[in-house]
Amino acid sequence: MPLGVTIRMKAWLEGDYGPPSQLRLGENATPEPKDGEVLVRLRAAAANTFDVKLITGAVKEWMPVRFPFIPGMDGAGIVESIGTGVTEYAQGDAVFGMFTKSGTFAEFATVSARDVRLARKPDGLDFVHAAAIPEAGLTALTILRAADIHEDQQLLVIGATGGIGTFLIQLARARGVHVIATGRASDAGYVRSLGAQDFVDYMAGDVIKQVRERYTEGLNAVIDLIDAGEKLIPIAGLVRRDGTLVSPLSGPDQSAFPEDVNVRYIQNDPHPGDLADLGRRAASGELRVEVSETYPFDEAKQAFVDLADPKRHTRGKLAVSIP
Repeated sequence: MPLGVTIRMKAWLEGDYGPPSQLRLGENATPEPKDGEVLVRLRAAAANTFDVKLITGAVKEWMPVRFPFIPGMDGAGIVESIGTGVTEYAQGDAVFGMFTKSGTFAEFATVSARDVRLARKPDGLDFVHAAAIPEAGLTALTILRAADIHEDQQLLVIGATGGIGTFLIQLARARGVHVIATGRASDAGYVRSLGAQDFVDYMAGDVIKQVRERYTEGLNAVIDLIDAGEKLIPIAGLVRRDGTLVSPLSGPDQSAFPEDVNVRYIQNDPHPGDLADLGRRAASGELRVEVSETYPFDEAKQAFVDLADPKRHTRGKLAVSIP
C-alpha cells in the first residue's frame, strides 16, 4: 500500500459512548504506519472486557477515547507495509499482538514494531487462536509474577473460566503449583481439564467459607479476577502469613488489609519475549487457547454484546474472523 494514499477500510465504529449494540459497520481511513510502525492486514481479532469498558465509557475519566472509535486490542494478521526504520518485521510476516493505537475490529491496524506485545505468529497457530492470546495471556503472566507463586504452593483463582483465568490455570500448573479454581458446577470438568486440581462451585455457597473449610492453614496466594474495591478485603483472609493477594482491578491500599498479607494490583506489563513464548506453547499444544465462539466480521459487534451480557457465562475468549 503506497504511503500517503488515503484508502478506506471496513471497520466497526462507535460515534459516542453507549452499549456495544450501537456499534455500526462502516468505513474509515486506513491508518498509515509512521516511523517505527507496521501496518497489519488483520485476519482475526478478539474481544476483551476492557474493550467493553472503553465502548461504554466506564473508564472515560482516566482513559477517554477519540470518536469515531474502533474497538479491539487483540489481533492477528499479515504485515502489509512498514514505516521508516523498521527492521524487526518485513512485509508478509504473520504477526499477532496487542494494538493499543488503532482498533482491531477493522481490516487494518498499526502498531509499533518494537512493542513487546507484538510477535511473529508461529506456523502451527491459526489466526483466530493467535488473536485470542495477547491481552489475556500477557496479563496472566504479569499476575503470576506478582503472585510470586512456586512449585507445590497453593493458589486460588477466582474467576477461573474467563480468558485470563484459563491461561492462569495452565501457566501456574506448568510451574507445579496446586491450583484451586472457582466456577459453576458445570465448569468443574472444564477447569480440571486445564490443570486445576481442586474446584469451588461459587453457586453452592460462600466461596470464602468453602475454601476455609478445605484449606484451614490458608493459601500461599489468591488471584481475584472478579472482585474490586472493598470486596477484596475479606478475600485476603484466605491468604496465609506472607502470602499474596493479586488483582488486576482497583481496591483499597495495603493499610486496609492484614499487615502479613501482600496485596498487589497489576496492569498488563509483559517482558520481552513473553508473547512469542506464549505463541510457541500454543502452537506446540502445550498451552490450550480456549475460543468459545468465533463470529464473522459482519457480525463482530455481537462479540462485545455477548461479553457485556451479565446473564451470559463465557468460557475463554470470543473471537472474530476477518476476511
